Amino acid sequence: MFQILVVEDNENLNQTVCTYLNLNGYQAKGVLNVHDAYDMMTDHIFDLIISDIMMPGIDGFEFARSVRALNNDIPMLFMTAKEDFESKRKGFPAGADDYMVKTIDLDALFLRLEALLRRAKIAANKKLAIGQLKL
Repeated sequence: MFQILVVEDNENLNQTVCTYLNLNGYQAKGVLNVHDAYDMMTDHIFDLIISDIMMPGIDGFEFARSVRALNNDIPMLFMTAKEDFESKRKGFPAGADDYMVKTIDLDALFLRLEALLRRAKIAANKKLAIGQLKL
């Protein structure tokens, strides 16, 4: 089962995204700020990170850069209200692999996560094949 970290300071949206992902075959854990994300990442290995950009303290751009300094392979998706092109121009080089503007369509989020995991080749690494049996 894929582990997803959701870093979103809006508690309702964080809970909604985590619940949706948990009901759809993922194991999502949510935190409300980057400091808690760092703490969570010391205790868990995540396959993908969803992060807001505008958060108190450390913003999503800085968070993405720090994650990329440690792990260049983990897929990251920004989920943000910042829809201006300059934010996108800043977000992708900071470490985002994809970018969604709020209000988030959860079904579209699910499709993007599937694509990110496939492109990162994580899905292939999480399969076990014994003869004709595939898990």
